[in-house]
Amino acid sequence: MATKTSKPQAAAKTPTIAYQSNPFSLSFDKFGLFFEKNLGWAIVLIVVPILYFFLQMLGAALDTTTASAHSAAHHAANSEVTPWLAATVVFLVAFSAIIIAAIIFVSVAFNSFISGVFAYVALENDAGRTASFRGAIDAVVARFWRLLLAQLLATVKIFGWTLLFIIPGIVAAFRYTLLPYLIMDEPATKKGVKESHERIKTLVKGRKREIFGVATVATIIPVVGSINQVVGNAALYRQLQVFSDKKLQKAPVHWLNYFGFILIGLYILLIAFVIAIAILAESTQPL
Repeated sequence: MATKTSKPQAAAKTPTIAYQSNPFSLSFDKFGLFFEKNLGWAIVLIVVPILYFFLQMLGAALDTTTASAHSAAHHAANSEVTPWLAATVVFLVAFSAIIIAAIIFVSVAFNSFISGVFAYVALENDAGRTASFRGAIDAVVARFWRLLLAQLLATVKIFGWTLLFIIPGIVAAFRYTLLPYLIMDEPATKKGVKESHERIKTLVKGRKREIFGVATVATIIPVVGSINQVVGNAALYRQLQVFSDKKLQKAPVHWLNYFGFILIGLYILLIAFVIAIAILAESTQPL
């Protein structure tokens, strides 16, 4: 009896995952989906930067008031010193330090909460899901203290590097840009922040230029740049997490991630040109 020869089955193909390094593709890939799935959040992301601008103006006014108080204290210190005057100066300096520390803490806490909310929404959008307001708030509340401590530690590190050398401080700022996305992606039951800091450093190693690229796209796109920022960061974080966990080979850094450096260079050249023209015009005026 003849036996049937079975055809060799085709080997199952392992799906390949393409690493996207183009910052414009990262920022616009899920952009339309954001308006489709999370229109309310898109409107919020357009309005929030406007409110943030007014908060910055208020902060500048407070800084001016604080500077005036410091100037008055300095003037009083240079005047004839009496025990009462010295006590007043000490009180003013201590009170100003407490107010500044409180403002910094409240600012970091507020920014941590807001960044956590938008990181959650962006990650949900990246997965093709709609993020409800209640779901976003609950997710952040469940992780708030970890999120706050992680952001405070990052702020201290960035501030320390900035005091030592300005450029390393900027690099540190980009290193921890995706930290809220990592915290919001981790289980709510997880404790501690040191491990999360180490993990984000591992994920973004050699890829901080891509974070800069996404930030550049968000900066040069008017009105909806904040949406590009959260969408691009979410997409970048997710692929960094997947490629790191699966130990996959990443594509080389796309040249468009250097576009921001080109713009900065052109801006510096423009300022230098204007200064040169002003100096030349000044030197050619008759005495």
